[in-house]
Amino acid sequence: MEEALMRENELAMSLENREVGVVVFETTVCVVVDVSAFLGNVLLCFSLYRTPGFRASQNYYITCLAVTDMLFAVLCMPFLVGTLIKGKWIFGDTFCQLQGSFIFILVNASLLTMTLIAVNRFFKMTKSGKIYRRIYSKRNVLLSILLVWAVSIALVVALFSFGSQVFRFHPGKFLCFLDMTHTQGVRLYSLAAYFTVSAVVFPVMIICYVQVYRKVRAHFAEISIAGSARQASRSFVNEAKITKMLFVTLVAFLVCWSPAIITDVFEAFYGQYSLPRHVYFWQIITFASSSAVNPIIYGFMRQELRMAYKEVLTCKR
Repeated sequence: MEEALMRENELAMSLENREVGVVVFETTVCVVVDVSAFLGNVLLCFSLYRTPGFRASQNYYITCLAVTDMLFAVLCMPFLVGTLIKGKWIFGDTFCQLQGSFIFILVNASLLTMTLIAVNRFFKMTKSGKIYRRIYSKRNVLLSILLVWAVSIALVVALFSFGSQVFRFHPGKFLCFLDMTHTQGVRLYSLAAYFTVSAVVFPVMIICYVQVYRKVRAHFAEISIAGSARQASRSFVNEAKITKMLFVTLVAFLVCWSPAIITDVFEAFYGQYSLPRHVYFWQIITFASSSAVNPIIYGFMRQELRMAYKEVLTCKR
């Protein structure tokens, strides 16, 4: 315990005693990520509404993910900017618990929504249209989104069964994070959460996309053998492109989150505050960047969305 407090104090002093140039640089990076995440996802939501091909009920998942990223930019990141400017947490314990709760809820909501997207792609590409339409009615899609948010909130509520202050300001990460030193229960809870993600959620997503890849590959191989006698349907080709876009989104998501997951697992075993501050800084920046990359990927890979972006930005009807 004493060693952990010593490392925490060292990180706190390192944060507070930064040179002006470092403060400006780190704050600028954080502001750029925050503004990009908010404006990019606002643009994405308007563009999805204006793009007929993305108005199907199953694409509510994409909108849900965009809204989650917007909320992260609004509810969580301003605290990061303020902390980087002042060099310490100035918002009090109540807001610390709120920020930690918001981060936990939005992280879980993002992860579970990505899982729903992967399962949706699996049914869309590998099952008959009749089965798909029966499962993915507008009602069922909205209920699944509601369930994701209910589960995400319930997981945070369960955390507070360990006490009223389960989040603590982490001077390295410059945000409020699970306090591993609070009780053994919080530490075990966080390890169980990471194990569930690693053993259940990620494998489900990977299995779904692998099955979709096999289906698409077999479909086009069959067309290639048949020659010009049979052409791939336009709808199948379009759905294959959308699936590819969503898979790239998943890859970007994992790339952005990997440093955070590795760091958090390392801390769970070797103690909090055990890494240099600059490692924590870039861990949080890459993690936060996951909220900003999706609009870029969608616009880069889908011409319809690029056109919609242009129309929204130029106020064309």
